[in-house]
Parts: sequence; structure tokens; C-alpha cells
Amino acid sequence: MFFKSAQADQLAALLEESRKLRKKAEVNDFSSLFEVSGDSQEKREIAENLNAVLQMMQKNTEKVTTRLELVTEAIEVGLWEMDVVEGDPNHPDNSFVWGDEVRKMLGYRDETEFPNSLDSLVKILHPDDRDWVVESFGSYITDSSGKTPFDVEYRVLFKSGEYRWIHALGATVKDTNGVPVRIAGALIDIHEKKKKEQQLENFVTRYDLINRALVEAPWDMTVVAGDVVNPNNEFWWSPQFRKTLGYTDETDFPNVMGSWSSRLHPEDADRAVEALANHLNDYTGNTPFEEEYRLALKSGEYRWFHASGATIRDNQGVPLRVAGTIRDITYEKNKEQIVQTMTTQMQQLSDSINEMVRGVHSITSQAQELAIAQEQSTEAANKAKSSTDETKNISKFIREIAEQTNLLGLNAAIEAARAGELGRGFGIVADEVRKLAVHSSGATENIENSLSEMNELIETILHQIGNMSTLTQTQAALTEEVNASMDEINAMSKSIVEFAKTI
Repeated sequence: MFFKSAQADQLAALLEESRKLRKKAEVNDFSSLFEVSGDSQEKREIAENLNAVLQMMQKNTEKVTTRLELVTEAIEVGLWEMDVVEGDPNHPDNSFVWGDEVRKMLGYRDETEFPNSLDSLVKILHPDDRDWVVESFGSYITDSSGKTPFDVEYRVLFKSGEYRWIHALGATVKDTNGVPVRIAGALIDIHEKKKKEQQLENFVTRYDLINRALVEAPWDMTVVAGDVVNPNNEFWWSPQFRKTLGYTDETDFPNVMGSWSSRLHPEDADRAVEALANHLNDYTGNTPFEEEYRLALKSGEYRWFHASGATIRDNQGVPLRVAGTIRDITYEKNKEQIVQTMTTQMQQLSDSINEMVRGVHSITSQAQELAIAQEQSTEAANKAKSSTDETKNISKFIREIAEQTNLLGLNAAIEAARAGELGRGFGIVADEVRKLAVHSSGATENIENSLSEMNELIETILHQIGNMSTLTQTQAALTEEVNASMDEINAMSKSIVEFAKTI
């Protein structure tokens, strides 16, 4: 009976000691040893075996912990884990543990600054990310099929006050019904990576926008083993290159050299291909690639292009990659001919205008001479009129003398008649005098009539000369205006010629 009581006491002691070890093991504490009292060899051996197992477990735990710490520190990953009660991610009894690396990553020291709860992270999520991140985490936990991953990127507020990008991963242990029991995951600081990705994206966007805005159309070729004619050389024709030639995509303008070379003008093809080959094959890099040639557009039209390129080479000068641009220079190429034609035509116009100006000057001179002649004619007509008037006065005076003579002759005839035979001779003379007076009076009247008609004609001449003078003055004024206009046109044509030369 006593023996049985002693065994019962020993079992109770062993049971109590095992309970203590279990409680410590539940919190990952394997540092305690199994202690028993009594002198029993069996009890001591049991204690030694258990302590050996505990020590081995302690060493293995330390190794695993050390290894995990080293790995997480090396890859800059912070671990977290969560026990899920009844599959409910919001259950109040869920236990959450943030690894020290998580706190270190976020800038916190210990659990007092960053408690072991899911809310610690939710509170520092970026406002734009909070709702969808929480929703993603809930969907991940409640998906019993296991098809919903938890692999997200979001921003969190670090203790420094800066929002940084975090990559979060998670894995779940589920029971037979698919209900989550335990979740573990990792947080990775990807802020610098994200910045570089954004910078790269911005660079690509900027490059694309610049290419769209450029007049030049870029192209690129990777040279395999320095062989410029290698069929495996990779070509890239930019969207701008295709658009310049009237094509849309790679289906109608493939990324091969033949897409370009087959569209070269027959007169330019050998020269253009040779120029590119000479540039690439000159390992000194002293041969530039600057060429002008014609390319056929999709429409069939040939247009002039200016092509340039630059090459990246290895230490021996072997070409590795070449890139360049083409630019439509059809207008520039035709500019000289256009300017020359315009200059010739404008020069002809200027010469014609100068000829017209000389003609106008001649007309002006002739008009001035005509005006002088008209003035002289007017003066001569006025003198003739004055002479006519004077002659008319003389004629009038002669007629008065004739009338007086006729009267005297009549009186003489009367006196001769009275004298009888003695006065007959005198009467004959008196008759002749009277006849002469009558003829003189008639002649004078004819002279006066002629002078009157001449005077009327002179008046008509003076009137016509006056009209001609008015017309001549008007013509001279109009000629001067035309002359001024011609001068302006001449000046404008010369200005256009000079401008055409500067185009």
C-alpha cells in the first residue's frame, strides 16, 4: 500500500513538472530543465532523457531562429503571423505577431510603439490604399477554395512620416474544411524599386511623347557578332518611322532591314546601303552616317529624306548597336529649284515693270513736250487773233475812206455836171474814183467777212487747244500716278526676290 502511494506521488510530481514544461514550450521557451526528486534510477534516467530532448530542441530552435533572422535581415523581409479563431479574420481572440524586422523596417523599436495587432498596420495604410487592402486580406482569408492569393503592393506611413511602398505576401494553413487556422506572411520594402519602376515608366512615357513630337523618325538595330549583314540582326522601326512612310504597324512594315532597303529609290539604293555599311565597318568610328536619299511611301510617291545614325562599339570598335533617325527633306531638297524659279520669274516681272516704267517716263516726256507745243500754238493763235483784229480795224478804216471817196466822187460828178462841157473830163475822173471807192468798199467787206471767219476759226482752235491742254494735264497726272504705282510694284518685286533668296 505504501509502495503504491509512493508511486502515485512520483507520478503526480512528474505530471506537475511536465505541465510546467508544456506551458513554457507553448511560448517557445525550451530553456527550463525537467526536475524530479527521489533516488530512483528510473526517475533520474527519465529526467536526463527529457532534459536532453529539451536541450536538443532548444539548440534546433536557436538555429532555426538564427537562420531565419539572418535570412530575413539579408533579404530585408519582415515576417508576421496570425492565428485565426473560427476562420474569422476579425475575431477578437485572434493573435497577431509582428516580427522585429517588420518594426525595424517601419522605423519602430518594440511592441510598445507597434503593438501585435492587425490594426497597427491598418492605421498606417495610405488613405487611398486602406479600403482595398483590407478587402483583399479579408477575401484571401475567407476563400475556402484557396484560389485567391494574397500578393499585394501598397503604401504605409513609416515612423519618419514618409509613405513608402510595401510588398505583402501571405500563406495560410487550413483545416480539412478549408477554414483558415494560421496565416503567415512577409512584408518587403519595395519603395526604391517602385521609384525606379516609376522613373522608368516616366522615362518610357517621356521618350514616347518626345518621339511623337519629333520631326525625326527613329530606328534601331542590334548587330549580332559585329556582322552588319547578319540575318539575325534585330531591327526596330519606330511608330513615327512607319507613320512617316504611310504605314501603320509591323504587319505592313516588318522589323527587318528589307522593309527599308526595298523602298529605296533605284538611283539611291546602292549609295545609301554602302554608306551605312561603311559607317558600321569603320572600327575607328571616324566615318559618320549622314546621308540623303529617296524612299517610296506606301502611296508609291518618292520623297527625299535625311538619315543620320550613331553606333555603340566594343573595345575593339566592333559595332554592337546602331540607332538613327530619318527626316523628310523633300521641301528643303526642292527649295533651291523653287527659289530659283521664283527668282527668275520675279526678275522677269521686275524687268517688265522697269520697261513699263521707262515707257511711262517716255509718255510723260512726250506729254510735257506736247503741252509746251500746245502752249506755243495757243500763243501763236492768240497773236493771229490779235493780228486779225488789227487787220479788221484797218479794213474798217479803208471802207470808211472808200465811202468818203465815193461821196467825194459823187459830189465831184455833180459839180462836173454843173460845169457842163468844161467839167466832162473831171466828171469822168469822178466816175472812176467812185468806181474805185465802190470796189474798195466791196473788197473791204470781203476782207472783213474773211477776217470774221478766220477769227471764228481761231476761236475754235483756241478752244480745241484748251481742251487738249486739259486732257494733256490729266494724262500727265495719271501718268505720274501710274509711274508711282510702277515704282512701288518694282520695289515690291525686288523685295520678294530678295525674300525668295532667303527661303
